[in-house]
Amino acid sequence: MEWWQQLGFSSEAEAIARGESEEVFNRTRNITPDTTSDMDKETELIKEFVGSQKVEDKESVIPDNTETPSKYIIVQGTDGRYISQQDAAGTYTDANVQAEIDRLNSQRDATLLANKSSGGGSGSGGGGGVYTPRTSDVDYTPVESTGLSTKEEAKLRFPYLDERLIDVYVQGFIDTGDSQLAILQMRSDSLMETVYPGIRKTDGTLRMTEQEYIVAKEFMELELRNYNLNPQVFGEDIVEAISGDVSPQEFSERLQTGYQNIVQNIPQVQEVYMREFNLDLNEESIFGMFVSPRLSTAVLDNQIRQSQIIAEAETALGSSALTVAAARGLQQQGLSQAQARRGFQGASTILPGLSGGAERFGRGPISETEYVQATELGDQGIGQSIRRVESQITSASSAAAGAKQLRTGEVVGLEES
Repeated sequence: MEWWQQLGFSSEAEAIARGESEEVFNRTRNITPDTTSDMDKETELIKEFVGSQKVEDKESVIPDNTETPSKYIIVQGTDGRYISQQDAAGTYTDANVQAEIDRLNSQRDATLLANKSSGGGSGSGGGGGVYTPRTSDVDYTPVESTGLSTKEEAKLRFPYLDERLIDVYVQGFIDTGDSQLAILQMRSDSLMETVYPGIRKTDGTLRMTEQEYIVAKEFMELELRNYNLNPQVFGEDIVEAISGDVSPQEFSERLQTGYQNIVQNIPQVQEVYMREFNLDLNEESIFGMFVSPRLSTAVLDNQIRQSQIIAEAETALGSSALTVAAARGLQQQGLSQAQARRGFQGASTILPGLSGGAERFGRGPISETEYVQATELGDQGIGQSIRRVESQITSASSAAAGAKQLRTGEVVGLEES
């Protein structure tokens, strides 16, 4: 609205004719001509600029952590409930740590509630009361609440820990009075690498928690057993997989892929070993060589053949028929599985009579191992002793005959030659 309209005139000329002017009008109102709307616009622009500048400043000081998200491990707090603890070697992140904590605490609360309900409560009637778990502001005094020593309580709280690490933890708790610091002190101890080989990275941090290590190792051992392989033979390979950040799932997939490829070629591989090395290897033995390349063929063959020799002895003579040391001795002399089968089967039928005759004629007993050495490995000394016993037995049972041909084809008389 124009200044003369605000004064009630119908035109600017009429206002001037009555002695009014725009200058007087503006002066009486302390307003600078034609600036009100411009000032308002300028003020709004300044506000917008300041507002945008604050947002930019705020964003400029917030560090970009997208490349290094926080990692956590889950531990039990002093009140027994699970909490997160920031750890560069942890496997949980902000995205999943709380969900896992809630699951563990819910499981813990349910167990405590069940124990409380089964033990009876102070209330009467069905339904029971509502269980309220302890919170962090409740004083926790292990000795008064449990009556256990610090070490006994540590064993209950960390049943998966090795006894040696329990001792380190307890000492750390005594030194610091803080369970979290005691855990950190335990994990920094060199004993961790002894108990859990491969758990520590080259920079000294842990690649997984103790529980995760145990689960991974047991999973890999179980996978090996699924292929009839003894996990103890492949202990170093499991450690190598863990230290190489091979997950249990990847370990399983490698075994499956390798076995499929090996099985397709097993008949040809068996033929080569039999032809070139006189080794009767089964599928498990051949696959074991694939799983553990570090084991030389000779070493693995020794272990396999020793097991095969023991198995043949037990089949023919019963359990515990042959010690590992005796099997190793026969294997080192070159006894094959086929020879072990033939020799021990012969010992089971012939040796009882020979041993009885040897005792009757004042000779020492003949063992199953000696019999196999004589008949299958060509031990001349033992073979001669056996032939003498056979000669005496034949002479004693052939009173009417002057001579007799033995099983071995040798013709003997009544006197020992």
